[in-house]
Amino acid sequence: SDSLSATLFNSIQALGRGFDVTSDIRLLYCKGAPGSRLVHLDEQHTRDLVLSQQLVVPDVSLDIDFSNGTSGILKTPVCSFQEVWLVTFNLLHCIF
Repeated sequence: SDSLSATLFNSIQALGRGFDVTSDIRLLYCKGAPGSRLVHLDEQHTRDLVLSQQLVVPDVSLDIDFSNGTSGILKTPVCSFQEVWLVTFNLLHCIF
């Protein structure tokens, strides 16, 4: 959709620019003029960034990439307060 493409374009334009966290951190309000960055990106060497078969962002610096992340759910065990307290107590008192 057009709004998704516009959001992706604005996100890429905002990379490397500053934010004033005391006022607003929306992409629209990032600091500096468009194209001015605190981090140097090679704007001369670009490519079309393919995010999916339906979504391509044109003219993206080769310095910018993306990751699909990991698929699946990462599960971590949960300890009770007593278990955490016992482990902490044993570590503090060198009881193994």
